[in-house]
Amino acid sequence: MNEQYYPALPQGWERSQVEALLIEIAPALKLGSKRLTALLYMMGRTKPKDWTSSSSEPVYFAPQTETALALGKTDRALRNDERALAKDHMLIDLRLKANGSRSFYGRCGIVFSRLIDMVPALIELRDSLRAERERVRELVQLRSTFLRHMKKRIEGASPELTNSTDFWAATQAFENWPHTSKLRGMAFKDLEAHIDDCRALCRHIDDLYEKCPDSSGRAEENFRSFIQEDINENNPVICNANIHKRTSGKPSDIKLSGSGPIGPEHCLEKKYEVDSEAIKSKFAQGLNPHQLYELASSTMRSRIEHHRGDRSMVRELDVIEAAHDMLPYLGINYHAWQEAVHHMTNLGAAICVLLLDANQDHPKNPVLKPGGALRGMTKRFRAGKLNVVGSLLGLSRRRGF
Repeated sequence: MNEQYYPALPQGWERSQVEALLIEIAPALKLGSKRLTALLYMMGRTKPKDWTSSSSEPVYFAPQTETALALGKTDRALRNDERALAKDHMLIDLRLKANGSRSFYGRCGIVFSRLIDMVPALIELRDSLRAERERVRELVQLRSTFLRHMKKRIEGASPELTNSTDFWAATQAFENWPHTSKLRGMAFKDLEAHIDDCRALCRHIDDLYEKCPDSSGRAEENFRSFIQEDINENNPVICNANIHKRTSGKPSDIKLSGSGPIGPEHCLEKKYEVDSEAIKSKFAQGLNPHQLYELASSTMRSRIEHHRGDRSMVRELDVIEAAHDMLPYLGINYHAWQEAVHHMTNLGAAICVLLLDANQDHPKNPVLKPGGALRGMTKRFRAGKLNVVGSLLGLSRRRGF
């Protein structure tokens, strides 16, 4: 006797997972909620083992009248749903008796073997949709980066640049950008094209800044604004100033002479502080996008080079875009990035990402979880305790500069 074989779900898959899969991709299949509900209802009343065994197939046998009553539909509406699921969506087969009835005998009813056959393709569709959604999220965040960059450039423009025709045209193009709330509703290709236009406009306005000496000076000043937020660090040097030792324990005996961060002139702590601040201040004054490029890891440098293109000089936006590119590779989610940008600006967040990436191979304290570390840096910045210049200076010394 020949044994009949039926399609079975991929190894590790069960009926419940197929149900979850259909719910996720229903919009892409143009499967409406009511029709999906009917499909899931019938699937849920089949034997789970029939979906995973090659010796049986899942079939729903209940009469249409009973099913329609359970779903709150008319018999006619249910017939339309079943016909559409079979012919339009091609998810099921209708195996009926000559009179249109269903029965366990003869295995007549709603047959799901075709759906089982489709599961691998449906999994690929789901993964593709997830990747596209993630890409849309990335593009929307990138548009926010360009939006902030344009606002910064427009606010920082000199009167000479503001009065130029090219600058006026750039601001008009900027004002025509769609509102952020409309981006997710755009077709994927249209959104990609819009992001390309945004990038081109940002680079164009950067070109205008470079051609206008006054505005380019403003840009350089803007570049340094973040790194000069905090050039102070905790002092690791132990002060050598004389301390009046306690004698009797009375209040007058516990005063410290010349102690604390501001001691007498001969205090090593004070001398270290002056020298350290002078070094950091000089380092901060000379910091520019090209120096950040030199400090970056080889992977991030390649991203900066990609955004720089044929230009000889690295720009601030090149570093910011490169940092944005690095987020998925470092395991940093976009919420952590958005929070960092909100508190530290585009450039501040980009410098933090650069530091986290570059310090993954730190000889003593390697960064193991960049996502959590970025949140920690944002928290320290909000508390006024983030020492960016000190970190950059340390990285510079480790790089041998």
